Amino acid sequence: MDQDSPTTQTGTTRTSPTARTAPGTSRGASFRRAGVVAVVACAVTGSALGLGAAGAFATDGAAPATSSAQVAADAAAAQAASTAGGEETPAPKITYSQADLAAFAASPYADDALNLAVVWGTPDVDTAKGKAGAAITAGTPLPFGPDDAPAASYTDDQRLVAFVLGRGSWEQALGLAVAWGEPSVYSVKSTIGAALLAHEEVPAAPATFTEDQQVAAFSASGYTEANATELAAIWQSGSVREAEARAGAALLAGDSLPVVP
Repeated sequence: MDQDSPTTQTGTTRTSPTARTAPGTSRGASFRRAGVVAVVACAVTGSALGLGAAGAFATDGAAPATSSAQVAADAAAAQAASTAGGEETPAPKITYSQADLAAFAASPYADDALNLAVVWGTPDVDTAKGKAGAAITAGTPLPFGPDDAPAASYTDDQRLVAFVLGRGSWEQALGLAVAWGEPSVYSVKSTIGAALLAHEEVPAAPATFTEDQQVAAFSASGYTEANATELAAIWQSGSVREAEARAGAALLAGDSLPVVP
């Protein structure tokens, strides 16, 4: 799975990553989405889950030097916060220049953007590219040496973040889960994230599935026998298993179900 290529626009602005989540519009699907967002939030904040600087790499060295314009912007934001009558002021956005991105692209770390994003806890890969480029230009050490990132040790939370930032898809993870006989899609997300961090190619999910695999996909997505019974009534299926297989096929195709898991 390819990582993001260096941006062609001027600067890169810190934004929240958009992760493809479990299909469905039900409250259960929202719960799954919340789980993924929570993982990314941990990466951004460097929380006690061990992400960011508190993860497998606990040495962020020194923060990359920013431009004088950025320093001035930060100072202005701090001044505004102190004179806002106690009102909360959003943290200033960190913007890296095209030169920072070019410095990263020309460096030995050009293939390590996802690894750096996970270690630093940046909200997206492009921000990690800019931060690394600024560090390289300033002569600030990065968390690991050239060619060391793929073999490094990462926490399970960091591997899940890599899945999200690397744009892994729910359908791919679910398809691989049933192909590999895994009982849950979440462990497969971690496996895919680990492969991305190791710079390995992630295998594609099968194009077709057996009925048993469709039933397994239904269960691996967090649905229960009670959900299957409910679906059988809604669809007027001949049996509960038939409903499970139909539902699993829909989930593997990225479709939603009319029940809450």
